[in-house]
Amino acid sequence: MSFDADVIIVGGGLSGLSAGITAVREGLNVILLERGEYSGAKNLSGGRMYVHSLLKLIPDALDKAPFERPITKETFEFFCENKKLSFSLEEKDKKNSFSVLRSKFDRWLAGEAENLGLLISYSTLVTDAHREGNGITLETNRGALKAPLVIDASGVTSVVFRYLGLRNFSPSKWMLGVKEIVKTDIKMNDNEGEVRTIVGTIKGVKGGGFVYTNKDSLSVGMAVTFDSLPKSEYPAKDLVEGFREKLGIDGEILEYSAHAIPYYGYKNLPSIYTDNLIAVGDSAGFLINDGFTIRGMDLAIASGMIAGLSAKKIKDNGYKTEIYYDMLKESFILKHLELAYNRFELMNKAYTLNSYPEILCNVLSDMFTVSENRNTLIDDAILRLKEKGISLTQAINDMWRMLK
Repeated sequence: MSFDADVIIVGGGLSGLSAGITAVREGLNVILLERGEYSGAKNLSGGRMYVHSLLKLIPDALDKAPFERPITKETFEFFCENKKLSFSLEEKDKKNSFSVLRSKFDRWLAGEAENLGLLISYSTLVTDAHREGNGITLETNRGALKAPLVIDASGVTSVVFRYLGLRNFSPSKWMLGVKEIVKTDIKMNDNEGEVRTIVGTIKGVKGGGFVYTNKDSLSVGMAVTFDSLPKSEYPAKDLVEGFREKLGIDGEILEYSAHAIPYYGYKNLPSIYTDNLIAVGDSAGFLINDGFTIRGMDLAIASGMIAGLSAKKIKDNGYKTEIYYDMLKESFILKHLELAYNRFELMNKAYTLNSYPEILCNVLSDMFTVSENRNTLIDDAILRLKEKGISLTQAINDMWRMLK
């Protein structure tokens, strides 16, 4: 059976482009299929990128990538009825992560990939997939393509796995991400940027919101579980607008986007590899939300690089795709996912993001309120926990899990 390429990659986002760049460097014949008119066309809104993976892919990226701002300030905000608790950590000159606008960034990365010789077919939509001979045939709006190895980088919908009947989707394993880009004046120095992580603004939903500072705009959004949407005080279509209004953020809306986000956790990851097929990035369920950081981009780039490196080894060893998984186990990706799982489970409990912030707000309010009746801090904390039906033992166990 003749093939059109050594490897076909489906999806031109961060994971797909990283896989393509790496596979081309390994000397493989690679075709990347991107359904948008350009990379980033289907991923408009902004986000935060931890750059350690990117610097391994493109060592001089800090000098030429179209970043928005370095994140030098972390702010956490908890809304509790008529109370608000917030705290910040500021680190000047830190360049561990940057805000990015994906429509700009992905297009730049695609240009880097094409300069290296990666063939990208834009406006190409995969409509079906089936096994044929010793490979996989992809049906597209431009005709059929065949390869002995396919890398599914199509995002959380993982179209190739789905067409082959290898994925069963559940709302409990997805989150809804909604974002707006709001044009506004940023009153910060050019070498400074802030991330605000916000909990408790929208009643009923399980999840939180964020605000990232770009050069001359804000990325404002929320990530909430699908199964909590029916309980939300706002319908899904109005979620981010309601969130923005509650924060008092005004300005021209430049972009709006909504998409599904993987929400599996380490012990619930979907199938990552099978014969002739491997998954990267969101398609593999690689996202970390541990209460401190929300990470997907660094995992996407790193898994793409591992896929590209493993593709050469897979080809040279009779297309044994478990090679990819073995390399993943040696990387930080699965290790970090496993480290975050205790916090992921805790964050997924209904009371964590509802009860604990309110308890903390109330205890602090009591401490700052002077009257004739006054409890010790521990007695007041136990009282407030009891009001929420949480024992002191459970609270200590939860705190331990958060610190592990």
